[in-house]
Amino acid sequence: MTIWERIYNALAPLGLPMAAGAMIVDSESERPDTYLVYFLVSSPPVQHADDNETLRSYLVQVSVYSRNGLKNLPDIAGAMKTAGFTQGARRELPYNPETRHYGLAMDFNYLEEE
Repeated sequence: MTIWERIYNALAPLGLPMAAGAMIVDSESERPDTYLVYFLVSSPPVQHADDNETLRSYLVQVSVYSRNGLKNLPDIAGAMKTAGFTQGARRELPYNPETRHYGLAMDFNYLEEE
C-alpha cells in the first residue's frame, strides 16, 4: 500500500471531500465549505541492513480548510492515529479571502518496514 493510500484510508471515515496535493474544482462555486488536502513532505530511509533499506519514515501534511473557522473541526488527528500515524506540528494557514476558507495544517509521521 502506498503512503497516499494509507492517508486516504485513514481520512475516508471522516466523510469529507479530500484530494492529494490540491483540491481542483472547475469553478469556485464547486469548492466545498470544508475539505482536506494531503501531501508527502519527505520520505527518508532510516535503516539499512545488508545494503537494503529496511525502514522508511514518512512525513505527511494534512490540511483542513473551512469557511466556518477553525472550531469544531473533524477529528483528523484521531483518524490518523487510528491508522498508525503519529502527530507532529500544527500551524494555522493564512485566511484565503478569495475562497473564504480558514486553514489548519497538521504534520503526521509514519514508520514503515520495507
